[in-house]
Amino acid sequence: MSGDRGPYDLGIDVGAISIKLLLLRDTTPAANKVVNTSMEPGKLSELSMKELLKEEGLERKDIGYVVATGQGRRSLEFADLARTDITTFARGAHFLDPDVDVVVDIGGHGIRVMRMGEMGIISDFRTNDKCSIGTGCFMDTMAHALEVDIDDVGERSLHSKLAEHVNASCTIFAESEVVSLIAKGKRTDDILAGLHQMVARRIVALVNSTQSKGKVMVCGGVARNEGVVRELGKTMNREMVVPEMPHMVGALGAALMAPRPRERKLLMKEEERKGEIEVKRTTFLDRLLRWRS
Repeated sequence: MSGDRGPYDLGIDVGAISIKLLLLRDTTPAANKVVNTSMEPGKLSELSMKELLKEEGLERKDIGYVVATGQGRRSLEFADLARTDITTFARGAHFLDPDVDVVVDIGGHGIRVMRMGEMGIISDFRTNDKCSIGTGCFMDTMAHALEVDIDDVGERSLHSKLAEHVNASCTIFAESEVVSLIAKGKRTDDILAGLHQMVARRIVALVNSTQSKGKVMVCGGVARNEGVVRELGKTMNREMVVPEMPHMVGALGAALMAPRPRERKLLMKEEERKGEIEVKRTTFLDRLLRWRS
């Protein structure tokens, strides 16, 4: 049956803030698309899939498997498979860098820290399920309070001269602190820098609780925030890697979990890592991963 399927697989990550789609051919990403989540994520995901295929000159028959992940994965009735976002982020991260020991997913509604074992299998897991501080929704709330476009939050904080101290225990108190700092005439850039420092401290505390000393990969939509990434790099005190498209890691992992015979390609990747053979990466994958220290 699998031989009758098309050469592409599609991973769809249905998150709290956005829906991410990544088209994969064998183990090579071919195209991607991001749309804001709606009240009907299933219908929006299907429409977005059709738009992506049209943009790439493909048809539905060219897709072998559609694999859904994320908190809204069950709403995709057209998907062939559904996998948890924890599993898909781990698979995507291990594919990008098998040497990563801890994966941090900073999503719209939660922060998850996964310690990796052999072959990318999760051996330990942490989450901030009791608080939304540091998530995408938290950052949206803070940006609104400061009247700053969410896309500018990270860059603005890089211009801070002296970060303001923020030490709230929840989003409501953090917003109250921000309003108080605004009333005192504090600079927006300094307040943002203080918020990012607080977020970094909380994430690093979760990472340290795994007792790991190895390399950390930071993924999820908030990992696109330059201010958070900078503060994490300063606070982490260990090697840290950030994919250039960190929000696509879950969708990548989902597509990789399509039931195809990928063993040969994945084995080649392991051999390349060990220096036994040299495989030229595609331009897309070269852009997909960048190193930070």
